[in-house]
Amino acid sequence: MKKKIGISYTTMAFQHYWNWITPTDLQDDLELVELSFQKNNTTAIYTCDGFILTGGVDVDPCFYNGDSEYKNSPDIHESDRDRFEEKIYRYSQLNKLPLLGICRGMQLVNVLQGGKLIQDLDSSNERHRKEEVDKEHKIVASENTLLHKIAGSLSGYVNSAHHQAIDPNAIGENLKVNAYDDDEEKIIEGIEFDDKTNKAFMLCVQWHPERMKSKEENPFSENLKNQFLSAIRQTNMKKLFVTNPATEEIIAELNEDTKDSLHKKFELLKTAQTSWSKVSLAERVLILSNFSALLEQNIEKLASVLTAEVGKPLQQSRNEINGARARIQWLTSNAEKYLSDEIMNSGNGMQEKISYEALGLICNISAWNYPYLVGVNVFVPALLAGNAVMYKPSEYATLTGIEIEKLLKQAGVPENIFYAAAGDKDVGEMLLELSFDGYYFTGSYKTGKYIYEKCAPKMVPCQCELGGKDPLYVADDITDIKSVAAGTADGAFYNNGQSCCSVERIYVHEKIFEQYINEFVNEVKSWKTGQPTEEGVYIGPLTRKEQLTVLENQIADAVSKGATILTGGKKVNSKTRLNGAAGQGYFFEPTVLVNVNHNMSLMKDESFGPVIGIMKVKDDEEAKQLMQDTEYGLTASVYCADKKRAENILQELNTGTGYWNCCDRVSAALPWSGRKHSGFGTTLSHAGLRAFVKPKGYHLKG
Repeated sequence: MKKKIGISYTTMAFQHYWNWITPTDLQDDLELVELSFQKNNTTAIYTCDGFILTGGVDVDPCFYNGDSEYKNSPDIHESDRDRFEEKIYRYSQLNKLPLLGICRGMQLVNVLQGGKLIQDLDSSNERHRKEEVDKEHKIVASENTLLHKIAGSLSGYVNSAHHQAIDPNAIGENLKVNAYDDDEEKIIEGIEFDDKTNKAFMLCVQWHPERMKSKEENPFSENLKNQFLSAIRQTNMKKLFVTNPATEEIIAELNEDTKDSLHKKFELLKTAQTSWSKVSLAERVLILSNFSALLEQNIEKLASVLTAEVGKPLQQSRNEINGARARIQWLTSNAEKYLSDEIMNSGNGMQEKISYEALGLICNISAWNYPYLVGVNVFVPALLAGNAVMYKPSEYATLTGIEIEKLLKQAGVPENIFYAAAGDKDVGEMLLELSFDGYYFTGSYKTGKYIYEKCAPKMVPCQCELGGKDPLYVADDITDIKSVAAGTADGAFYNNGQSCCSVERIYVHEKIFEQYINEFVNEVKSWKTGQPTEEGVYIGPLTRKEQLTVLENQIADAVSKGATILTGGKKVNSKTRLNGAAGQGYFFEPTVLVNVNHNMSLMKDESFGPVIGIMKVKDDEEAKQLMQDTEYGLTASVYCADKKRAENILQELNTGTGYWNCCDRVSAALPWSGRKHSGFGTTLSHAGLRAFVKPKGYHLKG
């Protein structure tokens, strides 16, 4: 596995930087990655083991409160580039990865550390301003600096092509000068960290080592490069491999967060949260509305990323993003109503008021099956309420998590108010060791139980949205059986059945059982299975390879106990293979079984896949007893002609949600909560907004 060197793109002579690192330098263990502000390829930053910040157009003065107009200022600044390269620098420091800054790159590092620039050297710049070619001049390195150690010399000749410089009266925090030019003006030629404790290699120079004359012999070029490459080779980032479940191709190798990087992010969140909570609610609403607009503007790219790593058909990915936008719309529209102070009583000189204060720091450990939908259920109301958020997407949806972080910050969420944490369960475990003010998890019962027990001693809110074995009953008075069969089949198989509220078991009145089964199976057989990027595909691959075995075992158990397979029942063969794909993908036939009973795992344990057992019942009472025979309690559905009949059944079921003549749906206006092994706590609705605040009562006399 090769280590990657990220080089920031510049419109000015980028190829010089790229060619400076030769094939001989790279050998067989390094490769170059272009990090482009124009492409905004943020995800690529997470793959790199070291970075070069290149030269180019002046840093925008707004980054350091400089004068907007000055002599020799460019026609236009590239503020998008500044923000993009700030991500690179912050990421390198969070993860202690080597960084080399060249010319503008050095100036940007100083700015990002709180320093300022001399905006134009003017008459002092005769020896530095580029004309037809770079000018050359002598520099003097300071003793006992990293630069001196690397170059092996206290002086040498370098090139120049700049009209700005670091302000010697405003050097950034923890930076020190390691070289000046030998002119009486003493222009700063290099900086490095002063205190290098727990710091990776970081060296910044004003000259251009990538295009020096005789650079191979000049220690202020060749030695810098070699030491930088050596530092990259010594990095040891644990990698998270993202696999396309439709092809089994590895589509990304991301750096996982470490205990140290998570702690740094936590401290940054903690420092910034109070200021965010003081931002007006109206402004926070506007920022989250901007985020929703960015989801719409980028929907095709976002859907493509989601489909590539999760495997759901492309249209279903678009549907998910649009569904998330609808939830954001409700949450932002109702935030003021439910998060503003409430006057409960006023009179006789006494006012009684409730104020809703932010919890503080929120840990959101999220799920892969609907990363946008289950994500916005938590981080949107958390941010609206004034909290800072550490968001850990599932390792199966990390690329989407990175896109979410990027768009939230593009929408206006401050840098240190939202961080994504990349990694597997080990990263989740490390998050549980930090002192968050609330934990919100979406996933399996087993993991949720573990998280709840781990967090209990902290005595802070811990909400768990867990799995389900959601039942559905079709009564005998249904007349349009074909339509009901089609709708309930969709409720069972949409997103490949990979939903906590998917229909997982169906009970049908004996009077209509045969007709319902025929229509249901016909509907399932009509669906197209294939690559999720193909038009019209309804069944794509499962997201996780191991789930294939779970389904095979459930089906084998059911058949051994008397069940009959009406359609499906096995993995899909290699006919779905793409040309040049790495494998055949994690495809499983949509499967329907009858002659099932509650002695079978299929009817008791969560399937989370495209398989359904359908059982004949004699009346409502038997259906009700079977529907209640479960450790879960998320949703339940009843299809019948009479609303009162349905409500009577649903009222007796211990579930968080009940459906009449519909299933597998969520509304932002209604509370989303589970019971028993389906979890506890509430997202969505007014209760979901208030799940991220702590009420304070005020008795105000006067």
